[in-house]
Amino acid sequence: MSPETLAALVALALEPLGLTERALTARLEDAGVAEPAALLRKLVASGWAQASRGAWVLTPSGHEALREAHAALERAQDPSPSSDGMEECPSVPWLTQVQTHWVEAVSINYAVDPDRLARLLPAPLEPEVFHGTAWVQVLMSSLRDMRPRGLMPLMGVCFYQVSYRAAVRYRNANGNWRRGGYFVRSETSDPVMRGVGNALKEFKFHEFGEARMVMAREGDLLTVGVDPEPAFPGGKLVGVFDTKARTQPPEGSVWTDLDALHEPLVECYDAFGVADGFVYVLTIDRAPWNARFATPVQWYCEYLQEGPLAPGARLDSVLHLNECAYQWRPLRRERYAR
Repeated sequence: MSPETLAALVALALEPLGLTERALTARLEDAGVAEPAALLRKLVASGWAQASRGAWVLTPSGHEALREAHAALERAQDPSPSSDGMEECPSVPWLTQVQTHWVEAVSINYAVDPDRLARLLPAPLEPEVFHGTAWVQVLMSSLRDMRPRGLMPLMGVCFYQVSYRAAVRYRNANGNWRRGGYFVRSETSDPVMRGVGNALKEFKFHEFGEARMVMAREGDLLTVGVDPEPAFPGGKLVGVFDTKARTQPPEGSVWTDLDALHEPLVECYDAFGVADGFVYVLTIDRAPWNARFATPVQWYCEYLQEGPLAPGARLDSVLHLNECAYQWRPLRRERYAR
């Protein structure tokens, strides 16, 4: 469908009572259509529009054509389209298609040794390498009103969460690569959310630990802290960040600007798990991050500085963001290449 045809269908769809030919022609000219009369003749020939009682309206076929065009645009913009052979497999559809809101979050970006990270990944996942290194993001967030879609915010749960997301990829049975994230460690501050998350296959691939957490702000300074329960050692974390927005990376970062790290580290919508010959894909639809660089004033991360990715893990940069809506799609799975 041409842009001119789409413009005409949209113009008519916005006016269910119809438009006079003069008004429709004016709107098409405003949209940049060079020959509105020829376009209208084409719509009539296609059976998508007609003039009735002095007004132009869409026909049922025209409405259907517009719906198909809208669906095609959605597919073209989908950051995680389904592959051939991929199937949905939600455990409890109404419960696992949830929505929430990140009130505030930080992404602490670490460059790590690809071989060390590979030891933590189940086959067929492998590290994605950018600028010669693999990457793990420590994502700490304050989540508001997490709930199944359709429920009122009052029914939601507010809590803190920290996840260690590795940038990974795999090749599916069709031979195509899919990129996303794999959580090598996760904690939450809410025991109920931990229990629910660990009981559902959507989240079982990164078992949640439990920790006492805090995110506290004083002016531009944001203080974060994670103190895991004794059953989940190795995840102590404390940091103070100056969140005054900066568009340039810190000295020593491999990224030249925000755009350079956007696709590798920000445009990640899929979380992966592996079991029974399948890669399970949990996709998040979210608003834009609109993140900016923040400056660490103090920082300690036990897992990255003393854990399985040390020595050699290097703090590259920190991103800070506010107010980002999230919702989960139904869980999917597909066979992977062997």
